[in-house]
Amino acid sequence: MVALHDTPGHLIRRAQQRHALLWTREFSVDLDITSPQYAVLSVIAGQERLDQRAAARASLDKSSTADVVARLEAQGWLRFAQDPADGRRKTLRLTPLARAALKEVTSRVSLVQQRLLDSVPVEQRAPFVDALRLVAYAGNVPAPGEGSDVTLAFRDAPGHLIRRAQQVHTVAWGVEVGRTLTAPQYAVLNALWHHPEGIDQSTSGELASLDKSSMADIVRRLVRRGWVARERDPADARRRLLFLTDAVREELAQLTPAVRRVQDRLLAPLVDSARRELFLAGCRALGYPYEVGSPAGIHEDHDLALD
Repeated sequence: MVALHDTPGHLIRRAQQRHALLWTREFSVDLDITSPQYAVLSVIAGQERLDQRAAARASLDKSSTADVVARLEAQGWLRFAQDPADGRRKTLRLTPLARAALKEVTSRVSLVQQRLLDSVPVEQRAPFVDALRLVAYAGNVPAPGEGSDVTLAFRDAPGHLIRRAQQVHTVAWGVEVGRTLTAPQYAVLNALWHHPEGIDQSTSGELASLDKSSMADIVRRLVRRGWVARERDPADARRRLLFLTDAVREELAQLTPAVRRVQDRLLAPLVDSARRELFLAGCRALGYPYEVGSPAGIHEDHDLALD
């Protein structure tokens, strides 16, 4: 099986989790705004009279866009207005509250982006973001100039690019692996593969970079499927260890080529090996800013598990 710490799809998911954690630390106290909400506000700030479908330019699916718009309207950040050119069409506009707050919000969003890149060597940051941009847009990078005078340009914000790259990975996974297994499920099975002696659910979740709720749901599904077994720890009767069953081992080995093809699809826009190595090193620095297993790294993993 592939090693998760060297797999671009896993590193991108890990980087996305760290971006979410940094965002929460910055905005959880006095400003209740999420990264997708800021993305929608940025789209609307950059171009007036957009309808809800156009707001999906924030790289959100229709359902997520509808939910985000509804929440922003309820919070007083957005309002609907009748399109003077088409009475059947409703457009979205920022409220005075949103316009007054957006400058400060953008300043704090910029801080989150800077902190995300802190673990990447200074001389590698610009070329890494260039490579990330290529992956995030699957090689079709938009021209500069996107955004407004009070928001960040999506193409220059590493947090947004990471979310897009995660979406590219999800599409590639669906093409190559299909619905047989999800990427988070594969991460759990991968962790157990490399620990045939068995490990507890908490440790498995940390190795797979999954929060407690997601981990519990995935383990239930894998146990029902007969791919994971739970046994009492002989050294501690209160604890249960997770093991791969024999039924899944051969199937996992057969899936490995498909998983590798997913990574190849993801990296396809990076045509030379040097740029690929730079990209992987940058994603690894974002996803694992501390040495794996170090005290600081364990603390960071704990925070991610709670997120």
